[in-house]
Amino acid sequence: MTEGYLQIMIESLEKKIVVLDQIMELNVRQAELSSHQPMDMEAYDKTMDEKGTLIDEINKLDDGFTSTYKLVKDIVQQEPEKYRDKVLQMQELIRVAVEKGVTIEAQERRNRSALETVFRMKRTEIKQVKRSNTAALQYYKSMSKINEVDPQLMDKKK
Repeated sequence: MTEGYLQIMIESLEKKIVVLDQIMELNVRQAELSSHQPMDMEAYDKTMDEKGTLIDEINKLDDGFTSTYKLVKDIVQQEPEKYRDKVLQMQELIRVAVEKGVTIEAQERRNRSALETVFRMKRTEIKQVKRSNTAALQYYKSMSKINEVDPQLMDKKK
């Protein structure tokens, strides 16, 4: 029975690594999307949704792993030699998962920085458009007043 639980934990870790690889691919896609101008926000949002689904899956896998670990923890600690191979295999899978997690965190920081740059450029663009519109409006107001003659300048001697 304990062997079966340990095998479930190993499979859970393997699935987690596959999901982490998928998240890494989505991060690469997000980086590509944010580097192209104009940025395709719909595609970016779609990748964010996909990533959210994958993160939910990781959380479920982690919860399952934790609950299974609680079931076998005491037995494995009592007979460590009997389950040594499985434990070593899990340790290796955990190491790989942690490395991928660190890589994903670095990708996320780079993507956030790139997205902030895109938003900063958009804000600058919007400010320039507003300034241009204000300048054009002031110009048209000034030009419309050229043909008007102020009443104090009119000759009243008629």
